[in-house]
Order: sequence, then C-alpha cells, then structure tokens
Amino acid sequence: MTDAALVGRLLDEYHERSVQPADISVVAGSEHEARVTYLLTLPGGFRQVIRAFRADAPVPAQGRDLASPAGLTVADWLLGRAHTLAWLEAAAYPAPRPMRTRTGELIGVAGPWLSWATSFAEGEVLLPTLSQLRGLGVTLGRLHSVAPWPALPSGRGDGADLSPRHPAVAGPATLARLDAVDGLVPPAWQALHADCRQTAQTVLAAARSCAVTVVHGQVWARTAVQADGGPVTLTGWEAGGLGLAVLDLGHCLLECHLDAAVPDDQPEAWLVAPDEDRIAEVMTGYASARRLARAELSLLPAAVRFEAAVAGSEYLELALLSGVSGPAMAARLARLQNRMAVADEVAELALEHLDT
Repeated sequence: MTDAALVGRLLDEYHERSVQPADISVVAGSEHEARVTYLLTLPGGFRQVIRAFRADAPVPAQGRDLASPAGLTVADWLLGRAHTLAWLEAAAYPAPRPMRTRTGELIGVAGPWLSWATSFAEGEVLLPTLSQLRGLGVTLGRLHSVAPWPALPSGRGDGADLSPRHPAVAGPATLARLDAVDGLVPPAWQALHADCRQTAQTVLAAARSCAVTVVHGQVWARTAVQADGGPVTLTGWEAGGLGLAVLDLGHCLLECHLDAAVPDDQPEAWLVAPDEDRIAEVMTGYASARRLARAELSLLPAAVRFEAAVAGSEYLELALLSGVSGPAMAARLARLQNRMAVADEVAELALEHLDT
C-alpha cells in the first residue's frame, strides 16, 4: 500500500473524506516501516494524531513484555492502550481523547494496517522549570487517583489492559532475561546484573500489597505538555494501562532530572545527579493530589530503580546474547549503572519532602 493509499484509507476510516489529504502530514515513521504517525488538522484548527501499525509486525518495544508471555498481538496491545484513554475520558481526566472510527470503534482497520487515533494535546513540552515539575507531580497524583476499571474492558481477561510495566508482566520477563545471561556477565556488569535481579524480586514480592491504578509508564519532560500556564497534560500513552502507582512515581522521580532538550548524542547529559529541589517539587505536587499508602512508602526505593532494572535486563541480553556492542551500548549500560547508584538517595529525598 502506498503512502497516498494509506492516507486515503485512514481518512475514510475516521472522516468519510470530509477532510483532504493535504490536511494530514507525517510526523514519524513511514509506510515502509512497521509504524507511521500522522498529524491531521481539521476545519477550525482542531488537531488529531493518527498512529498506524502493521498488524503483522511485532508489538512495539513499549509493549514487548506485555505481548511475549500472553501471546498478544499488535491489535491486542493497541486496544489496551485505547481502552486506557477511553477510561480516562469517562473519568474526565485531562489526557488525549480517543478518536473513534465512523463506526464507533477505538481501533481502525485500513488494509494490513491498524490505526489508533487520539486528539492532539496542545501546549509546549516541559522544559521543565520547578513550577512545571510541581504541575507534573499534581497531574501524576490525579492520574493515580482515578479508580481503575473493575474488570478488563476487553472482557477477555488476557492482560491486554495491563501496563507493560505492571509487575506481573515486567517482573517475570526481567528475571527470565537475567537468568538467560547468568554466567556470561563480565565483572564490570555483575553489580548491575545483581541489582536488577534484586529490584525485580523486591517489586514482585511487594506488588500485591500496593494499589493498582491507572498509570502512564513513561513520565518525564518529553511526555508532558503545558498550555498557557494551565495544567500539565501527559502524552505518549504507549505504556499506559493498569499498574502500580508507586512504580510510575518512582520512574518520574528519577527522570525529572532530565530536561526535554537533553542532547541525544551526549551520553553524559543523561546521567542523573540527585537534585533536591526538583524532587521536592514533584513530591509536593503529587502529595497535593494523592497520599501514598504505607506499603508504597516502603517500596519507593525499589520503585525508583524498577524501570532501570527492566531496561538493564534488556540491554544485558542484547549485549551478552545478541553481541550488540559499541559506544551506544556502553552509554546505555553506564546510564543504568548511574540510575542504580543514585536511586536510594532519590528515594530518601522524596520521602523527606512528603507529608506522611
């Protein structure tokens, strides 16, 4: 299918050709790849994002752990993400709104392509300033206060509505990857390997005692926008779904140290040095919207390092089983070692600025 044909099918799926191909532009990927993202401007200036995925391609990286054990497809993964935004819409939580097809479906079909459309979240990507970090904390606390759905909207019970970072999904997958490279880890990476294992085990052991909520999964400056001093809105919901609030918060507390404009080609710029002011603003905002339970407070140190543990297992597998090496891999592993090294201090600072 050519790009023009795909665009035509997508427009017909959502708008019955009430808009023209000139109103839509590619913002990422292409029809020659497994994924392409379009920005559509409708009459009156309202904008939509339409993401198209080849139905026969592997599940994107953000949902890989979700798919592997359950055998879920791209369609399953997309439906879970769309259900998350539909639930947030029903709860009046400020997030991109799901755009349904002309027949009312959350996921569209255009030949071999599946589509997921949402409203475009207007605003500027966070820098972030300290005031924006407080707003980010408020937004995250409000998200975690949204009641989770009582049963999977899909009705299948197959886990499609879980976040890929839910411990029941990411925990066993992380441990399996670490087991696969056990005995191959060189001395320089053994501490990282051990930290990843301990973190995954700790989170899995404590998961049942912590609240399951709606989570985002990738909260940091580049996945948040703010318009005209209004509330912060989260974007990029590819890892959203049901999960543990404390893991979502833990990831945010680490990544709040990164600016949106951090250079991709400067590995040292991605290393975290705990900043009490940044952490304090996130926690002050979060605490104004949601109170952490005792079990969540106890798990916070492991929660801060959980995302690094999941990524660490992936990179160790790539390096030791697939032979991926070079400066980029070295930089990734150095970044993860940094996250593990500072996690306890980040958690301690967060707890100091939380009115418990």
